[in-house]
Amino acid sequence: MRTIFTAAPWWSGIKHRFRTLNQALAFARWKDYQLTFVWGVSEAVAYCRYEDLLARVPEVRVINVSERELKEIEADYRRSRTIDLRNQKLSTYKLGGIVSDHMFVFDLWGDFAETTSLYQQVPASVRVAEPIQAKASPELQFQAGTFSRKYMLPNRIGIRVRVTENPADGRTLCRVQRALDTAIKSIIRLPWYIPVFIVTDSEYVQQMLSSHFPDSKYFHKPFSEIEKGHTYVNRKDSSAMRTYMMEIVCLTSCRNILNYGGFINEESVSDKIIEPTCHPGLLGLRVTTA
Repeated sequence: MRTIFTAAPWWSGIKHRFRTLNQALAFARWKDYQLTFVWGVSEAVAYCRYEDLLARVPEVRVINVSERELKEIEADYRRSRTIDLRNQKLSTYKLGGIVSDHMFVFDLWGDFAETTSLYQQVPASVRVAEPIQAKASPELQFQAGTFSRKYMLPNRIGIRVRVTENPADGRTLCRVQRALDTAIKSIIRLPWYIPVFIVTDSEYVQQMLSSHFPDSKYFHKPFSEIEKGHTYVNRKDSSAMRTYMMEIVCLTSCRNILNYGGFINEESVSDKIIEPTCHPGLLGLRVTTA
């Protein structure tokens, strides 16, 4: 059987990795390849193995490699026409290159150039309309479901505030006091009595929102990274990463979501998302208590 291996860089997060996976999978389905996804157990995913976080994707085999090994694979991929991986000799597919029966395609940068090149070869008529979603592992889904039922999250407004440590990554909220306060002021225009579920990586944001919404619910987690007097979730904390996956399951179960900074699979619940700039008086919310 023909085989294709694919990977994203060690620094890529889950959303980035799943775009690589989806594009490679579209090609694999069209040309009848067995797809193997090489998952880097790296800092970008808090050194978690694939199965620690995510549910299995049908048709896809996953192998976990260390951050060091993934970097070595990338270096070999860049300089060679072939690569040996787990006792298999694979040709290294490069942008616009020749497709072979046994190959490795590595998205080297954030432009997804390598897998996009394969994806664009797939006729539009046979592409899957709905991409594969990064679903939490069965264990994390079970724990999230228990939390959701206990606190009746479908009756709550979800509030997602993602605070980035890197202003250059293009997200709308970073670790600047003025930016945090502006976001908080916008959110607390919602009436205090609305039941909410909070997902944020900033302890300051969580404290301020929970003080305004006395019936707020959230997962308790450590904020162990300190910057400019504030504390944040440490991106290298594997426990916090697993908590985040549960938070996303719970967030998407809420009846509406006020979204700052984005989250995994947000496009799948686009009908629930409230724009942060929308005035609460225009939301038409029917408030029920949890």
